[in-house]
Amino acid sequence: MESLKRMVIFSHVAETRSFSVAARKLGIARSAVSRHIALLEQSVGVRLLNRTTRSVSLTEAGETYYRSCARIVAEAETATRRISQLRDEPAGTLKVAGPTSFGNQLATLAGRFMQQYPALHVELLLDDRVVDMVRDSIDVSIRVGWLNDTTLVARQLCESPRLLCASPDYLERHGRPESPARLADHECVIFSLLPTPYQWTFSKNGRQENVHVKGRIKTNSATAVRALILDGSGIAPLSNFLVGDDIRAGRLVHLLPGHDCGSAGIYAVYQDRRYQQARVRLFIDFIRERMQQLI
Repeated sequence: MESLKRMVIFSHVAETRSFSVAARKLGIARSAVSRHIALLEQSVGVRLLNRTTRSVSLTEAGETYYRSCARIVAEAETATRRISQLRDEPAGTLKVAGPTSFGNQLATLAGRFMQQYPALHVELLLDDRVVDMVRDSIDVSIRVGWLNDTTLVARQLCESPRLLCASPDYLERHGRPESPARLADHECVIFSLLPTPYQWTFSKNGRQENVHVKGRIKTNSATAVRALILDGSGIAPLSNFLVGDDIRAGRLVHLLPGHDCGSAGIYAVYQDRRYQQARVRLFIDFIRERMQQLI
């Protein structure tokens, strides 16, 4: 790196034919320029510049060396410009991870985002496990629920209320619970990723009620919970983004609508805000703005 630095300084001196002008362009002291040139000549073993009190000129060796230095400096400047373009313009491949339960919404958002930026490619990885963003080279991970990894940067996109649901078939066979306490008499589908899978919390008029529930089936997949309650296997609270369409279509019934059973935060997680590329920043801004339309 020191050699490259001295090549840059030498190139400025060769182009300006002045130690003072080169120092001003580089923003360093004239004495520093003189010292770096002396060290460079010492390292290559030849004199590169002729110096007098009034002028600076290239030696024959200096002319040859300058042509090589100029190419190297130009390549370095080109590399810097390309990196700046990646930082400032949405291009290249954006790797986005998210849970399968949010897959349809995330795919829709990614498709609409790509329509705005033709130079951008998106690789969408859907997995219910929490991915290792460093190992898998993930740019943005969409997470629903609770965040435990404090080494990452998270930006909340929105809150999705959880709705207690069951199928009409289940309610016909087992009846409809009229209060949270009556859930103890029902078959519940247990979502293991909830902070307290067997204790559900409800609130109404500022009062909170904790209910212990039972269920013969437990899963770590919200998509599987939805499939089970659609099939009449029990009752469960799920995020509105997952069951809203089912409720509107009559496939599921929203139970205890006067009680609040919490919400799930939806977050965009990324690694480092200091060197955030344009495609990451713009994608997060895009999905945050449009999330309310889908949730």
